[in-house]
Amino acid sequence: MLIGYQQGTGIGCADASFEKDLLLCEEAGFDVIEIRFDSLARYLVKHSIKDVKSFFASNRIRPHCMGGHFILPGNLAGDTREAKELDAALMTKFIACCHIAEQIGDPYFLIINHVLQYATPQGMFDVLDQDYPYTRDEVSEFSVRILKRLCAVAADYGVSLAWEPVCGRGGSVKTMEHAMEIIDGTGYKNIGLCLDSFNQYINGKNNDFSIFKDLPADKIITAHINNCDDEPLGVLSPQHRRFCDSGAIDLDNFMMNLKSIGYEGPVSVEVLRPEYYSWPVEKVISEAYRTTAELVRRHD
Repeated sequence: MLIGYQQGTGIGCADASFEKDLLLCEEAGFDVIEIRFDSLARYLVKHSIKDVKSFFASNRIRPHCMGGHFILPGNLAGDTREAKELDAALMTKFIACCHIAEQIGDPYFLIINHVLQYATPQGMFDVLDQDYPYTRDEVSEFSVRILKRLCAVAADYGVSLAWEPVCGRGGSVKTMEHAMEIIDGTGYKNIGLCLDSFNQYINGKNNDFSIFKDLPADKIITAHINNCDDEPLGVLSPQHRRFCDSGAIDLDNFMMNLKSIGYEGPVSVEVLRPEYYSWPVEKVISEAYRTTAELVRRHD
């Protein structure tokens, strides 16, 4: 499997930047980087897509799965002026992402299911101590409707969507069965899954990743790896994620089950821990690689 770095892991570091992340990830030994669009957008204020292409042309590391975007139930169904403006803003950003992805040779874009969220100074975080308000059928209806439209647009650029289910109490998609039902419901081929260890674990603190056994390996676009603190449900949140060398999640079980279905793609570390944001980004990327590589190599 390939070892990847999701930029959210160090996005809050004071000295982090798109250019610096690329150089440090190349130096550390990562095979792929999952680009955060907000980081790339800041870089493009003074640079060009040509500069990004030039970097990847002259280095070993490759881009994989730009992102991401959380869908909302009302996306692309607006009937008021304000809603239509929000839909237009969404499509403008999404088309820009697809165009850039095509230009830099990154054929994937990350889309996350609807999750109840709250704002913090570090950004938006998932609400995991409240029941999700929509029914399963309602979730299927709006998810399929939105993803069908995004798949149609992405196909024009040779881009596929990586659909990431956040399976906790405040998330809209609770099971792999439901996630695949939504994917199949789009009728499009350019959509697959992003499997995240934390986002599966928070569904009842589940450490049995044999839930992957019926998934077709060719429908898994990327996997996100992380561990977490041993906190009770209702307290546990994305801010409790940590590197792969310790924690409550059985990552060997996660990796074993990925391997058992024939998955050989990227395993990207994604940690959103405020503690790490106080570190120099060089330390974050170095530790992210060391701890992830140790885990992945145990399962090569």
